[in-house]
Amino acid sequence: MPLRLLRGGTEHAKPAHPLTDAQLARLARCRDPRAATLVWDRYASMVRWVLYRSVGPTHDVEDLVQDTFAGFFRNVGTLRDDSSLRPFLVGIALRTARSALRKRRVRRWLRLSDTGALPEVPTSDGDPRLREAVRRLYAILDELGDRERLAFVLRHADGHELTETATALGVSLATVKRILSRAEDHVHLRAKQDDLLSAWLENDDG
Repeated sequence: MPLRLLRGGTEHAKPAHPLTDAQLARLARCRDPRAATLVWDRYASMVRWVLYRSVGPTHDVEDLVQDTFAGFFRNVGTLRDDSSLRPFLVGIALRTARSALRKRRVRRWLRLSDTGALPEVPTSDGDPRLREAVRRLYAILDELGDRERLAFVLRHADGHELTETATALGVSLATVKRILSRAEDHVHLRAKQDDLLSAWLENDDG
């Protein structure tokens, strides 16, 4: 499966301050003025990368990052386990991504935007074949339902365990296994039918 096309990128930065996630969560809940900067510094990179790989190479990822953190500070009072700050943020990022995907589909249905062709995909090495392969892979992901797409990205692009993926999507382990199976079967089948992606498929399977 051409999963390596979704992997890579900048590693999430390590925390530059000694506060634990639980302490950060408590600061945020108490509306401490330090909380916004501290949570952003620790998790903005992670949130940005989750969103980028979830919605694809669009030009509104930074807006979605802002929406995610706004949602976090609105809902931090519902966080039951302060040490679960990271998965809590991932969950909000996924809901933000899912909303963006739905809006994008509506715009296409109503012809309020272009035909849905993905914009130029930046790559670190400028390889046009890699750029085209990523574009085609995201076109296949666009064929999936929202949950299937996000589960696929979490599992295969971000490397989440099944239990983490299930928690992030708010479903049971059995349900996430079914969702992933459908997504993997679809991506695998469609990639095999594509002359460019099939080469990546052979490399991954080998």
